Amino acid sequence: MSFLNFDSYFSITEILVTEERIQAEFEQSLPNLGYLCASSKKDDIAPKTKLDIPLWLADALCRRGESIINWEIPKIFKDSYKEILEADACSVELCKWNQYFYELGLRLPRTTTDDNHKLAEFLLEVFKSRFRIIMDSEQNPFSTPLLRGQLSTLEKKLLVQGNSGKLQLLTWLNKGVKHIETSDVIDNIRKRKRLVV
Repeated sequence: MSFLNFDSYFSITEILVTEERIQAEFEQSLPNLGYLCASSKKDDIAPKTKLDIPLWLADALCRRGESIINWEIPKIFKDSYKEILEADACSVELCKWNQYFYELGLRLPRTTTDDNHKLAEFLLEVFKSRFRIIMDSEQNPFSTPLLRGQLSTLEKKLLVQGNSGKLQLLTWLNKGVKHIETSDVIDNIRKRKRLVV
């Protein structure tokens, strides 16, 4: 099962992730798009205009050959939030920051490969440290129900997958607890040996 399925047009996860708004500053004038800025009465978007635009639009504007916007990284990926996660990622309620924390970090518009690489490494480290919570709660049948409130959507999916796998294993193990009977062929061979002796 793919948890981060960004290749599908109909992926609900991708739709929800790309609806996240990020702050962008337009570097060029965009004709006939002034209606996007509610406070402006002009027909065009002027350079240096700052707007909160959906991630899908920012991504599309960044993929063009020339830069149309400068976008600001969401606050949950800024240094102050990174420091909190580096201190103790397990105590953070990621779902309150963003339900799609990992997916959003991986889906941000591409700037420099160095920045993307650093963010991907950071997300991996956060996931590694939080994975322990998921494993502990999956193994512990009396885990606190408050835990689900701390987990992001991806982590909840992993918890459900872990519980499902554990139940399948237990079902399989319980099926094999039958008494093993001796084969008729082996029984006949034993009888013949007794008769010969």
